[in-house]
Amino acid sequence: MRKSSIEKTFKFFQDWMNWDIDFLNKVSNTHGSVNSHKESRKEKEQIFEAFVFKICANWEVLTKDLLIDCLNKDTTQFAKHTGFSIPKHLSRDVCKAMIVGVGYLDFKNVSHLKGFAKKILVPDNDPFKEICQKPTGDKIDKFYTMRNYLAHYSYAAARKLEGLYKKEGMKKFREPGDYLLSFDRKNGIRRINVYIDAFVKAAKEMATFLGI
Repeated sequence: MRKSSIEKTFKFFQDWMNWDIDFLNKVSNTHGSVNSHKESRKEKEQIFEAFVFKICANWEVLTKDLLIDCLNKDTTQFAKHTGFSIPKHLSRDVCKAMIVGVGYLDFKNVSHLKGFAKKILVPDNDPFKEICQKPTGDKIDKFYTMRNYLAHYSYAAARKLEGLYKKEGMKKFREPGDYLLSFDRKNGIRRINVYIDAFVKAAKEMATFLGI
């Protein structure tokens, strides 16, 4: 794995996240007339909810590309896990086919992602183990719970999200857009930024491990 390859992976993620942050801050600071305040708030909530999918997509591109980059450096653990006899060093295209060629990678949560990486990456090339579950991983998992609710508005997804709200001391259910647009009392910033910070922190933890 050339260092430039993994640097590009992190830069792509950081550039997209910076763009998302700047755009959402602009949306947050846009003021409508007094009469249209409620309507303006509703529009902002809808934009924030749409960006839940965008932010999750950024994270999924990062994790998929990192799995490929790190497998590209050493396939020993992948061979051991699968029982296949394969060369230690393969091209990135071949590694990509090994990772994503069989179908869509859909990780249930950060723990699932870390477990998958552990199965196929040698420890020295496994940056995913550096993601701290608390609070970073937990926040990413909660953000995905919001995404799952927004994806189909199922009763089960709503109940799971409501349960996470209750752990924060919230007594009633709030739509993700309303929740994310509001300010977090502990951090003094909008909640959307609290969750974005968790994704960025996880990326930094992995980049530091890889010497980026």
